[in-house]
Amino acid sequence: MVKKLKNIHRLIGNGELDAGQRQLYEKYQRDNDFQSILEGYFYYEIPSILDFFSLKEKEVGDLEEVFGKMLKGQQKYSKEAKLIRTAFLQKNKWTKKLKGEANQALTTATDLRTIDQLCHQLAKRPRDADAMLVHFFNQLLKAKKQIKKQVFQDGKTLSELIEEVPDQWYSEPWYYIYVQYFGTDGQGRGHFGQLKKMLDYLDTLGIKNIYILPHYESPNGDAGYDISEYQPAKAYGGLKAFQDFMEEALSRGFRVATDLVFNHCSVEHTWFQEALAGSSKYFNYFLKCPAHWQQLNIEQILKDEDGDLYLYLPERDENGESVISKRILIFPDVDQTVWLARSVAPLGKEVLFYREFYPFQVDMDIQEPEVVLELFKFLGEEMAMGIFGKRTDAIAHWVKKPGTDAKNLAPTYALQKLIKQFLKHANPKTIILPEVVTTSKLLKGYAGEKTIINGKTTTTGGDALLDFQLQAMLREMIYFQKTSPFWTQVFDLGPNPNSTSVPLIPIEHHDETYMGFIQEIEAMRRYLSGTYTYLDQQEGYVELQRGIVYKNGMSVGARYADALNRDLRKICNALFCLYMMPGVPVIYYGTEIGAYNQWEHMHDRQRDQFETFSKLLGQEMVGPGKAITIEQCEDPRELQRGPISAQTFFAKAKAHHPGIELLAELNQLRKQYSALQSQLLSPIDTYDASILGMIKYPTGLPSKENPPFLVLSNLSEKRLTAKIPVHQLQQKLSTSSLHFQAVLELQGVHPQQAIVKADPKPFNPSTAEILEIELSPYSAILFSIALGSR
Repeated sequence: MVKKLKNIHRLIGNGELDAGQRQLYEKYQRDNDFQSILEGYFYYEIPSILDFFSLKEKEVGDLEEVFGKMLKGQQKYSKEAKLIRTAFLQKNKWTKKLKGEANQALTTATDLRTIDQLCHQLAKRPRDADAMLVHFFNQLLKAKKQIKKQVFQDGKTLSELIEEVPDQWYSEPWYYIYVQYFGTDGQGRGHFGQLKKMLDYLDTLGIKNIYILPHYESPNGDAGYDISEYQPAKAYGGLKAFQDFMEEALSRGFRVATDLVFNHCSVEHTWFQEALAGSSKYFNYFLKCPAHWQQLNIEQILKDEDGDLYLYLPERDENGESVISKRILIFPDVDQTVWLARSVAPLGKEVLFYREFYPFQVDMDIQEPEVVLELFKFLGEEMAMGIFGKRTDAIAHWVKKPGTDAKNLAPTYALQKLIKQFLKHANPKTIILPEVVTTSKLLKGYAGEKTIINGKTTTTGGDALLDFQLQAMLREMIYFQKTSPFWTQVFDLGPNPNSTSVPLIPIEHHDETYMGFIQEIEAMRRYLSGTYTYLDQQEGYVELQRGIVYKNGMSVGARYADALNRDLRKICNALFCLYMMPGVPVIYYGTEIGAYNQWEHMHDRQRDQFETFSKLLGQEMVGPGKAITIEQCEDPRELQRGPISAQTFFAKAKAHHPGIELLAELNQLRKQYSALQSQLLSPIDTYDASILGMIKYPTGLPSKENPPFLVLSNLSEKRLTAKIPVHQLQQKLSTSSLHFQAVLELQGVHPQQAIVKADPKPFNPSTAEILEIELSPYSAILFSIALGSR
């Protein structure tokens, strides 16, 4: 207690308590319960907790009884947590719940210890870990009951459908979409009713894994990532329509993953509005900044580090020592702070709320037990509707700590592992897809370690890892028509002992292209901000811009088709290369049909954004001459979004669009041959930097049914000849006898043509030392290889 009094005195002496905070402390400083409560808080938390007590005092009057109830509540959680911890050692009310009956155990003694340890690693203090442990198992029990009760119209239960799903289902290709934009109706609207109809199209492609971008209630200031209520948006049909879609999708063998956006929520969320209105409970849900940050000179603390912009912010750590916190500016074109000043009326002052993304997205304190409870509630509800995957949006940022860069902290990894435990206990087939913009090597940290959860082999972290460095490598290879970026990256990947986790490679996605992974960054900036000439059937030759470079030159917005000059040969060649990568292909809606930049949509959204920003942030921040102008509301990512009608997709499928035909064929081949699913590959010499050549190896021993493959792709606009040393092939395949059969050929003569040939034809190399294979512009050939004599 003496130490805590010393911290209070230091806070007062340093002028870090305002008059209201100091007055409340002096009023109750002789209350032993009050002092016991303060003992558990860090130095930097005390101003905020004193504000919490000020709000509580206005709710209930005198606080002395409140202090006693809080301590009793903590003791109650401690007692309950102790019962849970000892449930496998002695009989108590949790013993049957956890141990269960034959094959019906909720968890194991080993998992229980792990979950308990993770709660302690995530929590700031032991009493919070107790509460988290109790919340975990209470919500898990509720979720399991809901899953067990879920019965669909065909009579099948959700539990039965879960059993039918393969353990490694997420290793199959993915398709990801916006509900409001993918397959819109005649009025240009997307909703869950339409999405249900689009399942036929996805069946045409042969893709069963769907990732749905945020579809929750939101003012859409950040394309749905500013959630105002964790429920399916009424504009898309609401909860009932979402449940109907899920039932249809599950019954047809689709697996659906959705976003887990819990780093922040919209300022319109009830939780934040209640906090501003003076609710002590919800006030605690949100992170606060030191009050003096608002007086800092931004120019003096802003630094440009290789294009990324950072603030270096002075504050104090848990012991009151001065530290510098490094914070990246995620949207520097809009705002160069990491706080939002808002009036909390009952306190009679402005509070500086922490936020790292847009100014209208306030960050939650994910180490607060009540926020963790909300997280488990949400996860349980989604599991009960049949969700099979959760993409943890911006997971690297979820936990903040003074004196750090607030990224990839130990409690963050503990949080992801805790989420993984919850999901795997609710539905053992559920997976995590961490969204972390980092190098391929560092990304492996989010896979965690190989482990067993509730009897199933898995990893402690992510199961499917969105690999944006591999994506950047693929783009650079395709745009600049040379293979060196690809091989440089692949050789640098290192071993991957986590056999149950897989890298996901999105050829394009809803977000910006991050330039930090590009090797020839200046050339890439020039290329993507440049123009090309395109032959339009109605308008003739027109000059078009590929995209927009922004965010201090570190981000680009552009659809893939425009980045490839709308040339279907290039687009199909890129899709072919994607499927040959050491990872799982991810298709963003419209890529396969060459969807263009949506300039009109971007400008419409710019006007909408300006109105949304004005509504959410007020005229003191938004408007001509203010901090945020309409020019700053331009979001180049919107080029990659926007509606594409169901009629467009189905018409192109009926017309045998080459992109659709190619994906359907590649997906069929991928199911048939393990080498096309495997991450095992080896380069071969082609004697031309514009020809991608590799051998893809099967899992297990090669056989007639399980052969290796020779992959060749001409990335350039020229007719080229691949010259492959036969002895190299023999060495890499450990045989002197080779027989080739082309199982897929991609050819195209004109820019708007690409022909997929799936009729097999044999091809045997001569006895010459060099195997020569001619490749027309942007063509590709996939050979299966028979080893030994026939």
